[in-house]
Parts: sequence; structure tokens; C-alpha cells
Amino acid sequence: EVISLIKDRHFVYVKGKKGEISKLIKELSIVRWYKYNYQGPIHLDKTELEEEVLNEFNNLSEEVSKIENDLNQFAIKHKEDIVAIKLSIESYSHFLNIYASAKQTKKIVVFQGWVSEKEIGIIEETIDEFPEVILEYDEPSEGMKNIPVAPAKNPIKSAFQNIVALYGLPSSNEVDPTIFLIFTFSIFFGIMFGDVGHGLIFLVIGLTGVLARGLKKSIRQMFLLVLVMGITSSIMGFIFGEAFGFHIVELLGIREHGYTNPVYLFGLEYPFISPIEDLVEIFNLTLIIGALHVILGIVLRVVNQIKHKEYAEIIEETTPQVFLYAAIIYFLSSLGILNIGIDPAGRGFLLVGLVSVIIGVGLTLLGQGIVSILFKKKRKNIFRSFLSGMGMGLIQLLESFSSFISNTISYGRMLAMLIAHAVFLSVINALAEQVGFILFKILILVLGNIFVLVLEGLLVFVQTLRLHFYEFFSKFYEGSGIQHKPVFVFNKEMDLSKYGN
Repeated sequence: EVISLIKDRHFVYVKGKKGEISKLIKELSIVRWYKYNYQGPIHLDKTELEEEVLNEFNNLSEEVSKIENDLNQFAIKHKEDIVAIKLSIESYSHFLNIYASAKQTKKIVVFQGWVSEKEIGIIEETIDEFPEVILEYDEPSEGMKNIPVAPAKNPIKSAFQNIVALYGLPSSNEVDPTIFLIFTFSIFFGIMFGDVGHGLIFLVIGLTGVLARGLKKSIRQMFLLVLVMGITSSIMGFIFGEAFGFHIVELLGIREHGYTNPVYLFGLEYPFISPIEDLVEIFNLTLIIGALHVILGIVLRVVNQIKHKEYAEIIEETTPQVFLYAAIIYFLSSLGILNIGIDPAGRGFLLVGLVSVIIGVGLTLLGQGIVSILFKKKRKNIFRSFLSGMGMGLIQLLESFSSFISNTISYGRMLAMLIAHAVFLSVINALAEQVGFILFKILILVLGNIFVLVLEGLLVFVQTLRLHFYEFFSKFYEGSGIQHKPVFVFNKEMDLSKYGN
């Protein structure tokens, strides 16, 4: 019989024979059932029994609270000792794992592992203190695979290395794209999220997280990414002349709302480029950035191929692609389709662009044929091999044109995200202007900007990831590396403050 409820717990009064009670308790063990062994007199009625149990429950609750408080006080007082014990246990655990995987005889134990070249001196100094220990190390042989990748020590590079790791860690025989990602990822995000106000908010949030104490390294790295994205968004927002969806010149009172009289900064009309009024210019800019990004990816593939000594592929594939991509950009600019500062009226520019495209097409067609003659060992008929190579070159040429168009146009999404950001804020600001009550106006502006910060920030981040993973990394990067996990050994002289509260 249920006779009371104690803090979301039912108190059940059960009376019966001892054997039946035991059987009932066994059946109830399938649920969260806690047995209370009542030690009082049997003649108590249900009300008295409930009061007895309630008093016992309250006493136990107070005792538990007191113990928890004592534990908290003890943890605060002996924080460093507790952390030291925890780290010591982890250190011994690492040691036992290494020892278990070591090669052993009755008298000899052999440990093997990877060490950074910069830390060899430290290892040697430590080993010298133990005369019975012999140290030998070898340089990894050329072309050796599965060499662990050491985590970056630079905080910014380490933060962006986490983004690279989503695709895969770099192996030892390929270019590490992290250093390029730091610049391109930040710039792309800034273009799509260009707003001084929102950029400064990201900057403040990121800086607060970076400076906060007691955070895990991974969380601090996330805040560092937010900080960098905030800086680039603020810079691009200044170039676009936008802050919280308003024109900066109007917010500062330099120009009245609705007027179009020009404002000059550094001798140039400000804003330098408008995401609403200069759509064609920004679209051209995104396509040019995309083409250069793709070309950079192909150039890095050349570097990887040089490392792998794949010289035939350089001649027949990557070099013609780089030249052809660059020639197409130059030619389109000379026609006035893309604007990179070339006068479309100049016949010389048009002629150079056309000749460059023809050379690029020729290299693509002839590259396969040349390789088939120079690098193929079995070639009974040179002419047939050359024609076969040209046929493959024609297929590659068609693929190059189609991939150039699809890859480059993908970067036009940057303009779409920038317009979406500006339109979202314009709608929110226009809606706030229609409201007369000042508190409602502030509420709409605050909630609307939070909505744009979260939703647009996430969408822009995902789009930036996509441009790098599918359009950039696919050109040269495999990401088949292995993370280097150094052995951690606790030292009593270590600074424990960095391990949190």
C-alpha cells in the first residue's frame, strides 16, 4: 500500500509473512526499489511508521549533505595533492601499457616508439642517468608510411589543425594544409559573415573563452577559432561598411539615413564595396578567389607528387591543369567577364589570354602522349602510344573544363551567404522600426541578432568547411596520417594550475 510521497519517492508499506515479503522484494528488484530495514517496534500503525521513516530519511539526507560539504572542502584544501595523485595514476597506467607491449626476455626489456627530432636531446640526457639503459634511434627511411604526426604547439595552428583532423590528419609524405587553412578559412568566413558588430561580438566571446581559467584545451581552442573568425568578420564588415545590418556611415552620423551623398575614406569612396549594391563585383571576386584556391590545391598536389617522385603525373596532369586554369582566368578577364584589373578593351591582353588558353589546351592534349613515349617501358609502336596518350589527354581536357566550371562556381555561394546575412539583418531592423514601444524594439533587435549570430554563424562555418573539404582538399590531400600520442610521465615539479579547478 502506497501511503506517502517523499521527494518524488513513494513510500510503500508492506506487511506479510517473511517468506512472502522476500519473494515480493525479489520481484520488485527489476525496478529501482530500495528496501528500508525498519528496526522499530512492530505494533506501530501506518501513520506512526511513516513518521518514523520520514525522520530517518531527513536525518540521512542531512548526513549526506554534511558529507558532501566536507568532501568539497577537502577537495578545495587538497586540490594539488588530488590532481597530483590523479596524474600519477595516469602516468603509471601509461607506463604499464607500454611495458605490456614491450619485447621482453628474462633480463632485457626493449621499448620502441617515435620521438620528435627536437626532443632527442632531452631523451639522451635522461637516458645518460641510467648506465644500464642503451638508446638507439634511426631516421625514418624515405617513403616510410604511418609515421605519427606530432600535434602543433602553436595555439592558432593547433586550433585549425582540429579542423583539418575532421577530414584526416596529414601523413608524413604529404603537404600539411593547416598553414594554408589558417588564412583561407578565416578569409572565407569573414567574407560570408562580414559585419563589424557581429564580428566584434565573436571577438569578445572568443577572447573571453581564451582568457578564462580552468577550461579544457579543446574548449579553449574552439574559443580561439571564434576569436579569429571575429577578427576577419570585423575587417570584412568594415570594408563592406556594415554593422548589425546598418550602414556604418549612418550609425556614426556621418551621413543621414536615406541619403546617397558619397563619403570618402583614405581617398576612396566608402564603403569600399557594398554587399547589396555591388553584387556583380563581389560575385567576380568570389569566382576569382575560388579559381585561385583551386589552383593552389593543384600546385600543392605537384609538391606531393615531387615528394612521391611521380614525375610522369606532373607532366601529363597537374602542370597542364595549373597552366590551363590560370590561362582561362586571364582570358575571361580580358573579355571583361571577370574583372581582375585588366582592361577588356586592350587587344594585347585579349591576344595573350587566347594564346595562353591554346597553350594550356595543347599541354593537356600532348602531356599524356609525351609521357606514353618517355615513361612507358613497353612501347612497340611509338606513334600508336602517342595517339593513345592524346586520346587520354582529350578526356582529361574535358574533365578539366567541367571541374573548373563546377569548382569555381561553388565559390559563388560565398556571395549567397553574404547576401543572406545582409537581408536577414535588414528584415530584423525594418521590423524593429515598425514597432513603437522602445522595449519591444530592443527585444526584436537583440533576439534577431542572436538568431542571425547562431544560425548564420553555423551555416557560414559549414559552408566554409565544404569549400575546403570538397573543392580544396580533394585536389591534393588524403589525410591518412596517424596522431602522435606522447607518453605522459608525471613529475612532482610540474605546474598543476593548468589542469583546471
